[in-house]
Amino acid sequence: MFTDPRQGLSRRDLLAGAMALGGVMALPKLAFGDDTKRSATGKTLVLLHLNGGNDGLNTVVPYKNPRYRTLRPSVGLDRGQVRKISENLGFHPGLQGFEALFKRDRLAVVNGVGYPQPNYSHFRSTEIWFTAQPEKTPTYGWLGRAMTAKASDAPLRGVAIQKEAPLSFASETPSTVTMTDFARFRLPSGMESASKLYGQYKELGGARAELGQAGAQAIDVAKRIARLKNAGGPFYGGIGTDLRKVLSLLRADLGLECIQFQMGGYDTHSNQAASHNRLMTQLGNNLNAFQTELEKSGLGDRVVTVVMSEFGRRASENISGGTDHGSAGPVFVMGKGVNAGFHGAYPSLDDLDRDNLKFTTDFRRIYASLIASTFQMDPTPILGDFKPLELFA
Repeated sequence: MFTDPRQGLSRRDLLAGAMALGGVMALPKLAFGDDTKRSATGKTLVLLHLNGGNDGLNTVVPYKNPRYRTLRPSVGLDRGQVRKISENLGFHPGLQGFEALFKRDRLAVVNGVGYPQPNYSHFRSTEIWFTAQPEKTPTYGWLGRAMTAKASDAPLRGVAIQKEAPLSFASETPSTVTMTDFARFRLPSGMESASKLYGQYKELGGARAELGQAGAQAIDVAKRIARLKNAGGPFYGGIGTDLRKVLSLLRADLGLECIQFQMGGYDTHSNQAASHNRLMTQLGNNLNAFQTELEKSGLGDRVVTVVMSEFGRRASENISGGTDHGSAGPVFVMGKGVNAGFHGAYPSLDDLDRDNLKFTTDFRRIYASLIASTFQMDPTPILGDFKPLELFA
């Protein structure tokens, strides 16, 4: 798989060698020319996907609207239960952690997020959110395209903590890794010999030296990840376990630009009240603890956390004590530098589309803001002409 360093080495040979880390990680496309070696901003985007379609209407509740109780006579939350954060809106009672974040100016709530002609399939709607291209067959993800546009010589730019690589990371210049557990993260067999070969390249100068340096850095990063342990902290449940890993990766100072993971259980077609309360409580408490730990670690200014779901739920409850696949819902952006408070108009409960909330904020406006802030680049070539929301101070 590797070319003898004593032989002539073409650019194609270099790129083929750079991909030799295979299942563990891929080196970024080797850059030739000073203009491609732009430094990173030092910020990391943490993306949490609430898998299954979170019920936004019971997450950010229009508790004063009488139409809400008409649509949801049993699933709807009583006014006295809701954690009131404005004259008209309140959080689900389980979201004590979100209430604390909101009051500490660490949480931006974007209302009515969706896209035109919504799709109600979990699979297809997730593709749309992860590619930000509703009109196209899935190819590259929105984060993958952003990383390609913002070239970097970093050996590793993103980590997904899940079993399968998310489409959001898909890129023509792979520089991400997918994993579930540090203890099971191992270099593939043959990496020691590869490491020696990279060492030989480093001594040859020119393009060979670039390959050697990049390869050595990639192997070093892989070894550092394999030695990590889950961070401590007041976390619990499945999301808590993953947040321990996220916190460890951030504290390791690997220069990551994005980390993605997911929390399941949000497809609440029946008996929603108990399960959604459990989910909301775990979500709010764990993310509040995560932000607190970030700030204790001196990482508060460097991390932005985004919480989204592939769609919301229908406005009306169903006969099984749950809610069915819907459209618009809230997105949460958490961090020390966010413009805390509400963004976007809350969807009307009187003007529905076949019992679905009509979106008021295109999700690509959120992504545009994230790209402009974390990648410090014009989001238009990545997303199209979507005006960024003013999510950051």
